[in-house]
Amino acid sequence: MTTPSSPAVDPRLVTALSDECESIGRQLRHMGQNLSILQTQLTTMRPAAPAAAPVQIPAYVPQPAPQHVASQHVAPQSQYLRPPSPPMQPSPPKQPSVPWWQRDGVISRLLAIAGVAVTLIGVVMLLVLAAQAGFFGPPLRVIGGAALSGALIFAGFRVYGRPGGRVGAIALAATGFAGLYLDVMAASVLYGWIVSPLSMVIAFGIAAAGVSVAVRWNSEPLALLIVLGAALAAPALAGALTLSLIGFLVALQVAGFSAQLGRDWKYLGMARTVPVAIVLIAAIVGVSLFDGMQVDSSALTISAVVVSLIGLSAAVALQWKGSPSRDGVAGAWSSATFIVATLPLLGVDVLLGDQMASLLYGVMALVLLVGAAAGAALSTHLRMGIAGTGAVALLLCCVAGSPQSLTAAVLLAVATVFIVIAGSTGSRFVCALGSVFAAIGLIGFLESASPSMLMTSRAASAHLDALTALTSLTAIGVLVAFVWVMSRLALVSENNIAVAWAISGMGILYAATCALVASGIEIWGGTTGFVFGHSAATVVWMLAATSALVFGLNNREHAHTMLGTGLTLTCAALAKLFLFDLATLSGLVRGVAFLVVGLLLLLVGTRYARAFGKADQINSASAAR
Repeated sequence: MTTPSSPAVDPRLVTALSDECESIGRQLRHMGQNLSILQTQLTTMRPAAPAAAPVQIPAYVPQPAPQHVASQHVAPQSQYLRPPSPPMQPSPPKQPSVPWWQRDGVISRLLAIAGVAVTLIGVVMLLVLAAQAGFFGPPLRVIGGAALSGALIFAGFRVYGRPGGRVGAIALAATGFAGLYLDVMAASVLYGWIVSPLSMVIAFGIAAAGVSVAVRWNSEPLALLIVLGAALAAPALAGALTLSLIGFLVALQVAGFSAQLGRDWKYLGMARTVPVAIVLIAAIVGVSLFDGMQVDSSALTISAVVVSLIGLSAAVALQWKGSPSRDGVAGAWSSATFIVATLPLLGVDVLLGDQMASLLYGVMALVLLVGAAAGAALSTHLRMGIAGTGAVALLLCCVAGSPQSLTAAVLLAVATVFIVIAGSTGSRFVCALGSVFAAIGLIGFLESASPSMLMTSRAASAHLDALTALTSLTAIGVLVAFVWVMSRLALVSENNIAVAWAISGMGILYAATCALVASGIEIWGGTTGFVFGHSAATVVWMLAATSALVFGLNNREHAHTMLGTGLTLTCAALAKLFLFDLATLSGLVRGVAFLVVGLLLLLVGTRYARAFGKADQINSASAAR
């Protein structure tokens, strides 16, 4: 019997591995020497000394294997070697943060703005305070103000072409143009030398000329200083909230618009709109609260309409398709400017009667909502702003134009229309508008038909009528439409849509109860109608419970939710039947209610028994197989 011999060891493979280990050892020794040199350089290097050049470590070049080694036994070594990583460059030192007041141009800009403000205050003091003190004469004051303003404009043009003179030129020119504007206003308002319409045209020309210079110099700060300087100083010259002051501010609003065309000057729109909006709102509040105001309500209403139309036209022109202000921050600012321009018009209802306010807001809502629907070329945020403002106008129209008892029904009807449109167009923004109308209408509905009004026939007869029944029906419609649009727009998942129907169903049942009780009182009178209405409401509650339970049987995916809802409604119907109907309703009606509820309970019980019986048969058949 012989022992099997062990496999022979290839001596060539052993020789190759020995050579590789020797090469690796040499490379490690070389690397250790370089690391020692680098450590010495880092130790002796001073902070002020320049950074030493990185030492380049030569890449290891593999030695060729001996000729007697077979290629099939040794893999090529180059596939195991990686090229040396590039040397790490030192990160640049972090620059210390410079305080804002030491940054380039900050001090000069602040001084320029302060100079503009102080100079304009001086012009106002020359025109107003000097007149009150009796200094100089009116011609000398006006001529002196015009001469000073013209000299400032001339100096601004001279300084602009010099090195570093842009900031000073802007300040000088802005002060000059604003001073000329105020000078013309003083000649009209204080001294009556120029009739108001002509003076407004001249002031508009001066402001437009200043804005054109700002466009030529490509300087939004120049336009801002001209508009804001003249707008902030104008009330001091007028001395009161007058139509002349509003007219001069409207001239500023129009004059500053042209500079925004084709440019993303986002702040200029607010600067030219906010002053006139604030003055108009203050005048409206003053006329509505105080007697003796020298402003006519009709003139204020017309002024608010004009300011709103200017704001709408400017926003549409700035955001028309292809404009640089269509999107981004500048587009959002122009949309916000339009909303600010419409604020005075939304408050003029305190100056008008209900019919005039309803007509005005109805026309405003029609124009804005139709414009938002048809303005596909406008940006999204502008269309949302126009639609939102139109919705507010429609809300004010509904409140002002309908009787108090019918307001909730009107709001709920409008909410239903908005929600249906949202479901048809897929617009979540329109759905949000409809939700706002629905929330306000439902609050009004609960105030007009609170639960306490359903407890006794006396309270129900005193507060519930045909309008209550109509409001209840609109409430049912808006709740059904809201759940439908939630499913249509995927506002809730398919798994939770049954929960939404269950929650909405509670409100629907309450509204149905109010409608039945109010209809019974309206048809049969106080006590009899109250009894019939409540008996019908109990039957409706039980019908809803039966429907929920049967729906849960036929739809396994919503069985859990529908079963809980149906059992809850069943308990509520039985509780109402025994705790309320039994003590309140008359004998015959009470018997009918008990009979119908009992039959429905038997029906749903039988249906569930059949369903479970079929399930048991299926399970037994499966087990027998």
